Amino acid sequence: MPYYAHKDGRRYHLLSVHLARVAAGAAARVQSLPGRRELVPAAVLAGLTHDFGKYTTYFQRYLRQGQGGPAKQHAFISGLWAAHLAGRLDLPASLRLAVFLAVIRHHQELAAPDEFLVSPRELSLPSWDELDPATGGRLRVIKDQVADLRSQAGAIAGSLFWAARRAALFLDGQGLEVPSWLEMDWSGALEEFLDRWTVAYGELYGQWRKLKRRADKDLKNYFELLSLFSALIDADKIHAAGVEENKRAVIPAGEELVERYRAARFTTPRTAMEMLRENLYRNVSARIKEAPPEQKIFTITAPTGSGKTLAGMQAAFYLRHRLASASGLPPRIIYALPFTSIIDQTHGVCEEVMRAAPGFTGARVPTSWLLKHHHLAEIDYRQEDDGGIRPLDEALMLIESWQSEMVITTFVQLFHTLIGYENRMLKKFCRLGGAILILDEVQNIPVEYWPLVEETLRRACEQLDLRLILMTATRPEWFGEHEILELAGDPETVRQQFRVLNRVNVFTDMIPLTVEQAAAEFLRCYRPGLSYLVVLNTIKSSISFYTALEEEWGGNGPPLYYLSTNIVPAERERRLQEIRTRLARGEKPVLVSTQVVEAGVDLDFDEVWRDLGPVDSVVQVAGRCNRHFQRPQAKVRLLHLVDRAGDGGRSLASYVYGKIHTLAARRLFAARPRLEEPDFFDAVDDYFRAVRQGKSMAESRRLLEAMAGWRFTGGEDGPSVKDFALIRDLPRYVQVFVCTDAAAEEVWNRYRATVACERDIRRRREAFLALKRDFLRYLISVPAELLLHRLGAESQPPVIPAHLLEEFYDARTGFKRIIDEGALIF
Repeated sequence: MPYYAHKDGRRYHLLSVHLARVAAGAAARVQSLPGRRELVPAAVLAGLTHDFGKYTTYFQRYLRQGQGGPAKQHAFISGLWAAHLAGRLDLPASLRLAVFLAVIRHHQELAAPDEFLVSPRELSLPSWDELDPATGGRLRVIKDQVADLRSQAGAIAGSLFWAARRAALFLDGQGLEVPSWLEMDWSGALEEFLDRWTVAYGELYGQWRKLKRRADKDLKNYFELLSLFSALIDADKIHAAGVEENKRAVIPAGEELVERYRAARFTTPRTAMEMLRENLYRNVSARIKEAPPEQKIFTITAPTGSGKTLAGMQAAFYLRHRLASASGLPPRIIYALPFTSIIDQTHGVCEEVMRAAPGFTGARVPTSWLLKHHHLAEIDYRQEDDGGIRPLDEALMLIESWQSEMVITTFVQLFHTLIGYENRMLKKFCRLGGAILILDEVQNIPVEYWPLVEETLRRACEQLDLRLILMTATRPEWFGEHEILELAGDPETVRQQFRVLNRVNVFTDMIPLTVEQAAAEFLRCYRPGLSYLVVLNTIKSSISFYTALEEEWGGNGPPLYYLSTNIVPAERERRLQEIRTRLARGEKPVLVSTQVVEAGVDLDFDEVWRDLGPVDSVVQVAGRCNRHFQRPQAKVRLLHLVDRAGDGGRSLASYVYGKIHTLAARRLFAARPRLEEPDFFDAVDDYFRAVRQGKSMAESRRLLEAMAGWRFTGGEDGPSVKDFALIRDLPRYVQVFVCTDAAAEEVWNRYRATVACERDIRRRREAFLALKRDFLRYLISVPAELLLHRLGAESQPPVIPAHLLEEFYDARTGFKRIIDEGALIF
């Protein structure tokens, strides 16, 4: 009887072939990780054993007839088989445990070994009924599966033999070393396992106890486990889905792309800003070429608008060329940013640079060269050779595993992979080996996570051979001076860059004002010949401020706009483009916004007003004022808004940033009532130091301990990797679809017709993927209590249809918040 791994429609796929393909695929992925080639035998082993449990009659019957039951589960007994073979091969204890955990969880999230291990004493009990129900039930299932496997051991051993033979051929075909143990006596190995599986299981318990007692401060075991797990699950999913393996793309003249682009795009610098950008680019280009080969951590510290994107790309492409010359394998470039709102902008610049490749004539830069990955990005994958578009399922798989030479993505995607436990996130971990990471605006990472992120990046540079480029105008105090190389120049040169530009003057007034008082002050100071940006901390205060201006001007004032996450993304995009167009034409609009415009959004206003916030946030928003230095020094006004008048008023900033950040900012701005742009560098440095001293770093320490101890999910030993959340979900919030216009209604109708009504899980998923990008453009997050008993519960997510739009949604300010929000901010 043939054994099958899975079926596609009516076609069945041989289990021996699948095991061999995944073994070779996992090995190839680990082989490409610099400094991780000693893991190749473990990767082959994990791939060759991961679906061993599918040899049971229980699984084969399930595959053919759909009959289920606990005994059809295959992952756990596959993990025990892997552990047994790892012991025969005398793999180190940490790798035996890593292979076991990777195999038993290859369809799920990683979890702590403590959840699955059983002591030899418990395994030898006369009855497993004395154990907790989950453990006892699992052991009884394994016992049944072992008996079933024994009844057909000869046939299974024959299939294992052919799986090993095929794996050897696949490995050899890929130029990889073929382990000699693939020629073992598979019949004897299987018989030994069926007789002694409890021994292999019990040994894991003792090995784990010893490993837990050792301090793993370099995170070596953690990164080894994630490397194996990622290689296994990525290879497994790719082969099971029938997706053709992608070959690494070749970007012509990659090391010259930025130079070619600049030569075609820019002329001799004339203005102060153009000269600053030119100087920064030349400094970075020169210093990266002088960097010693062993240097791994670089920084580019320069004012907003000074051309860090192109300078960073130039540094990354030079490093890529140098490393490829040494190893023969070009490292991937991963460019991570804090917000999706600026990814499209950065991707656009990178795409234009790629178009400078010699001989490039295509309409679209192939995805195998340049990939954009975030939840709102289009699911579209194009290769360089055929120009064709991959089917939706294949495209998603290739995108989520970062099969591209340069990836533009979010901090969430990157750091929830480096500090990760989720299956879908860890698929791409194996793409990080040897990569060049560009991290833009790292100060946006929550301060309590700074030690965690800093140490994780430090250890990843060591263990995964990463190169790291941190780019910001307000760099936190990360890494020691001996660890980093500042590419913008020596300390005096960096400071001089900030002195050369004096585009803005920040005037601070810490006298508490209500929103109504602040709006009245703005109207008193408003001058028709200027464009204005007003940034407030909460949605409630921003709507109140906007409404006060609207009522005062009554439609006879300047073009007035409102932006926040209270408005559907599609409308935010449209308004931003309209504002850019007006500003480019020399018009003078007024924009009232929350922090959605703070970093990276390319807007340039004559004057900015902002509610109190962290110093780095104030500096970021100041970058939207006189950004291109086309006017004499402009003004930024910093106010202190409170929730009510009188001595008992609480800073609105504290609802968003917390007491420590707010207090540190108040003290600094009170001591510096006027700040010019050359003062920003020292002011931010002082602020970060104050915040770091006041903020507890215990959470970072506990998470680092969880990573070292493989505590991926909750347990008695303290916080787990699962507790890491770069962006925390707001409590009691729900997502709601808003039919703001005919386009939104059309998207919702397609969703109802192709997704909501589809019962087949696979077809429903495919239908949603086809619709996802458009669907998310009309989705907003709102407090659940504002919808309670007001919308029907028949649809998920809830929908605000066109006939109820006026009741729930204001075309100017978005979702109507008709009750007191308290601390609601987004």
